[in-house]
Amino acid sequence: MTDIQIFFAVGIALTAALFLGELVGRAGEPVILGEILAGVALGAYALEIVDPEGSFALLAAIGSMLLLFDAGYEEIDVQQLERGGLPVLIIALFGVGLPAVGGLATGLIFGYPMITSLILAITLGVTSIGVTARTLLDLDQLDTEYGLHVVGAAVTAEILGLVVFSLLMATQQTGASTGQIVRILGLVVAFFVGAFLVQWLLIDRISRLLAGSRQTGADMIGIMGLLFLFGYAAAAVGLDVIVGGLVAGLIVSSERRFRETEIREGIVGIAYGVFIPLFFVNVGAQMDPTVLLQFDQLVIAVVAVGVVVKVGGSYLGARLAGHPHEEALIVGVGMLPRAGVELVVATTALAAGLIDERLFSAVLALVLVSVLATPLLLKRAIRRTAA
Repeated sequence: MTDIQIFFAVGIALTAALFLGELVGRAGEPVILGEILAGVALGAYALEIVDPEGSFALLAAIGSMLLLFDAGYEEIDVQQLERGGLPVLIIALFGVGLPAVGGLATGLIFGYPMITSLILAITLGVTSIGVTARTLLDLDQLDTEYGLHVVGAAVTAEILGLVVFSLLMATQQTGASTGQIVRILGLVVAFFVGAFLVQWLLIDRISRLLAGSRQTGADMIGIMGLLFLFGYAAAAVGLDVIVGGLVAGLIVSSERRFRETEIREGIVGIAYGVFIPLFFVNVGAQMDPTVLLQFDQLVIAVVAVGVVVKVGGSYLGARLAGHPHEEALIVGVGMLPRAGVELVVATTALAAGLIDERLFSAVLALVLVSVLATPLLLKRAIRRTAA
């Protein structure tokens, strides 16, 4: 994609996202659904205006970082998140473990080898935090207890899924050693240790340096620099850039002056006006709607297991963590969407010859159903709590 074409793609994508978002919003549904549908129409399987693998994907990645940065900075209370550690682990255990077991069993039942079935287990276990976080933000529910538990459990699922997939790929390489496995785990640990050290030792100093700057927008420049560095660090250790965005937001929100200067005011316009809609357009652009027309038993089984067991397992985990029925249902639906990590895992595995086109189509069908259904179901589940 040339530079001129990316300008055209972004212009059309933003216009389509605005138009369809407005239509969907006026119909009483979450605006995010319109942005995703715009991506489906403009993407690789329809009009081909948006290339989800090209330069557009970079802009979308920036949107994902800004979305989770905003969530971490504005909505998530770190102390409350820490207090929710045990409930988050319980929800993650059931919301990741049961779907993973279901994916493994589905793969084996359909005659796939263990390695392929394990990859299906990973894709069914992970959760796309971006879709749920945006929907909860739009509904002003991200700062609730159940909202924080969903975010914590989804991020845990994403980290576990990526780490396990990296280990799985390492074992498939010729000469893979224990040292490689230790290296993968060590890099992930190093990322979070580094984040802790930045929060503990550096963020106050950074704030003081920026406070003394005479440059216009110094705070914003410094914080955005920190955001991109954390996005890079997360990707470098095998995680998703979206994790780096969340961690950066949590670190910035922990510093008193940054909290009081309302950094969000400088972010909202450019983030929600440009990059975040592009992120969800890109999510839609990766989806092939025709997979839903394939009445393949494998496709039906993967979608059914991926939806029912994911929602049911997360619901059960939330109930065991102490949530009442209505809130547990929100948690269950909130853990449903798959997009980012699942697509990375499936695409990489397909390229490596570890899964076939049939199974890849089944995974795409699950992505399409879960991403489109989550905003609709989540809004209705939240309404039940207010009734």
